[in-house]
Amino acid sequence: MTLPASFRWAVTIATLIGFQIALSAAFELKAAIDVDTPAGSEGQLSGTGWSPEQQREVFLAQRSGFQSAIHAMLPWRIGTEALLALGAGAVFFLALRLRAATEGRGETAELVGRAALAAAILRTIDGAQNLVIARTIAEHTSAAMAKGDAESRTVATFAVSGITVLSVAWSLVVVGLFMGVSTYFRSKRLREVLDRAPET
Repeated sequence: MTLPASFRWAVTIATLIGFQIALSAAFELKAAIDVDTPAGSEGQLSGTGWSPEQQREVFLAQRSGFQSAIHAMLPWRIGTEALLALGAGAVFFLALRLRAATEGRGETAELVGRAALAAAILRTIDGAQNLVIARTIAEHTSAAMAKGDAESRTVATFAVSGITVLSVAWSLVVVGLFMGVSTYFRSKRLREVLDRAPET
């Protein structure tokens, strides 16, 4: 009996999403730890059509908003990102192990499912923190842009709103994928299929 195509797809999704989120969490962890490190560049807003003074003011406002949000949740942020990196990393490595497994696939699939469930919970917390960070940055940016013309304020408002919506949407997608992977690999039906499949 060969393994179903859904199994191969689930393993691939678990591998990809586990790697991407583990890497992202590691970067976020570093950003939280280095929150007070001076920014390396203030030219990140080039191409907006704003004057150099506007670009600098908005960039510094965004940086100030990020620092303010992170400082308000620093221990929780570090803990969440560290655990998320470990949880998503576990999904990645266990999925790789499951892909190459010649025996004990049922037990490994169960571990992948449990790790994915933990990653989904942690990514939900991470998503809530990201939303707070985005809103704080938006408040600081809006205050900075209030000094500019109406067009600049409109651009800033739409940009911040777009980033917030994308952040929420991406969180929903990631959590949904982790939950789907968890449900699939912890299912009794899959366990029976893996137990009946010949060891290779």
